[in-house]
Amino acid sequence: MNINKDFLSKTLKYASFPVLAATLVHITGDASILTNLPKPKLATLGETQGYLTDKERETIKNIAVDLLFQFFNDQGKKKIYVPNESELHQIMNYIVGDNVSQEYVPMMLQELGLSNLEDTSREIPLDKLNTNLQVLIIGAGMSGILAAIKLSELGIQYKLYEKSDGVGGTWHDNSYPGSRVDIANHFYSYSFEENHRWSEYFSRQPELKKYFESCFDKYELENNTLFNTEVTSMHFDTESSLWTVTSRKDNEDISKKFNLIISCVGQLNYPKIPEISGLKNFQGDIFHSARWPKQDCITGKKVAVIGAGASAFQIVPSIADHCKELTIFQRSAPWMFPNPDYHKKVDEGKKWLLENLPCYSRWYRFLLFWPGSDQLLNSLIVDPKWSAENYSINKENEFMRQMFVDAMLEQISDNSLIEKVIPDYPPFGKRMLQDNGAWLEALHKSNVNLVTDKISRIRINGVEVKNELHEFDTIILATGFRAQEFFFPIKINGGSGDFLDEYKDSPESYLGITFSNLPNFFAAYGPGTNLAHAGSIIFNSECQLRYICSAIKYLVKHDHKRVKVRKAVVKQYQEDLEARLSKTVWQHPSVSSWYQNSNGKVVTTSPWRLVEYWNWTNNFDANDYEF
Repeated sequence: MNINKDFLSKTLKYASFPVLAATLVHITGDASILTNLPKPKLATLGETQGYLTDKERETIKNIAVDLLFQFFNDQGKKKIYVPNESELHQIMNYIVGDNVSQEYVPMMLQELGLSNLEDTSREIPLDKLNTNLQVLIIGAGMSGILAAIKLSELGIQYKLYEKSDGVGGTWHDNSYPGSRVDIANHFYSYSFEENHRWSEYFSRQPELKKYFESCFDKYELENNTLFNTEVTSMHFDTESSLWTVTSRKDNEDISKKFNLIISCVGQLNYPKIPEISGLKNFQGDIFHSARWPKQDCITGKKVAVIGAGASAFQIVPSIADHCKELTIFQRSAPWMFPNPDYHKKVDEGKKWLLENLPCYSRWYRFLLFWPGSDQLLNSLIVDPKWSAENYSINKENEFMRQMFVDAMLEQISDNSLIEKVIPDYPPFGKRMLQDNGAWLEALHKSNVNLVTDKISRIRINGVEVKNELHEFDTIILATGFRAQEFFFPIKINGGSGDFLDEYKDSPESYLGITFSNLPNFFAAYGPGTNLAHAGSIIFNSECQLRYICSAIKYLVKHDHKRVKVRKAVVKQYQEDLEARLSKTVWQHPSVSSWYQNSNGKVVTTSPWRLVEYWNWTNNFDANDYEF
């Protein structure tokens, strides 16, 4: 590759300069270079320049142009320097402008693959297991594809059952207008399958679906996958230590036996239909956002959107201009995090840097990861001495509240909206949404109306509120999912009764992965594993599958037929989990969200630091289990 300085100078303007500085260590072999470069300030979520001034960025760019020119045009074999652990820690501190605790270094080395840089040009030998185990993976979404890849690497025989006609899970089902990820794409991907060609920083559903399809195809999972196959029931036989799994395909019930089950059905799997009187009487088009119809039910129509959460937040700006009238029925206002990149396309220069600069993409991933994960968590813990009614929970949370309110007020010209759109609960109490101005801009349109009064009932031709009928052609139910009823609607009996009958919407588990009444059963994205303090759910899923694979290795190595977590282990973990959750903003009395069950207890979301969860899932302890 012959790269001239003019090209480098023009392209580097698209760089994240703290990350660019880190790549210089890898091409020079000299970590001390960072001590002579301008220092980034404390990294914050969504800010990737370290608050460096224009002059400071220019300094880094000029040094980088010379060094990269030499690197790319070196006639000899170019080697990428592998820093030692101390130097890698130094790079981490530099990039985020903070003193990253030493305990995070092993986790980040594994997450970013930075400890194996010398092995990037060769295949790493796989640890194939000699076993006849038959494993069923339920669901071909993000975690199901991951599970299949990891079992394939171990040589484990498996079948992947998917109820839909394609892969992608939530990115297959949620094809509504405006559907996109709200975690930065360059972090929302498998750690071992980076995509340097994302077209947007927060990509839309078709591109996300295509990414997971490409991973499915690359790892040749199709021969082990059955589509349009919905698991309806599972029963564990204690004598044979086998699961009998009944599934439905083409209106026919099929039963198969498996040694192990890995549930990858997730939490956002089954649409929640609201209990509103008369819902079935409506004679127009009515559908859930996750079941968007192929025919056009929007253009020139009077449309109602019931709900104002994450799905509605994306749908409303996307359809407002196409509707004759659009009315949103809002139960509570969402908090929004200002983010001008939310709908922004990725420049070609940025893509080139991600593809070509040594380790640039990995350190960029770290910069996206760090400010939005454990660094944020402390601000979500309630200060018992803090007094601010129901509006904030501590000093830092109040600062964020003021920042978010100010950002919204700057966008509002219709003062009648202020009381409706400013939330009356602490920031981060519910899912935080990304704000690039599209939501509030849509609410200002002349054909858009925001209603905050409670719906009385649905009539055959519309929605009744306070004895007033609002007539509609189409009703969209943006009402979320039955996230608290894990594994619904599958009937699961581990030998001691039906799982849902026993736990209902208050499941108990160990690490969200194993259950004391379900032998030979593992879950990804199980209870208490949703990430509400940023981070990427893919990170959590990789932790879970690493743990599951460790358990399977132990099972095979010791020739065990059955594994079940001890009740005492679940009990202790559950007590610790609930104690930690009770101190968080998600459990605050002013908050009602899908994180909570019918009794107001948080059951979906993780309160742990990512490094805690990584350590637990990275160290399988057989003493926690009965074999």
